[in-house]
Amino acid sequence: MPTYVPSPDEVTAAQTPDGGWTKKQLAEWGIPWPPPQGWRKHLKAKWEGKDVQPLMRQEPDQDSLF
Repeated sequence: MPTYVPSPDEVTAAQTPDGGWTKKQLAEWGIPWPPPQGWRKHLKAKWEGKDVQPLMRQEPDQDSLF
């Protein structure tokens, strides 16, 4: 589990020209792939020192696969 938490400015600066983030970059921050909804708010809360639960990878709903 990564211990470094980027600032909101660092997260914004790491955005690719296409407006996203690389899988490698997110992994360095401890964000699962694909990134779950709310991952930026989660990182911001961690950066602010708040006690947050670990982000879990969101598995697709089986009904949506068929």
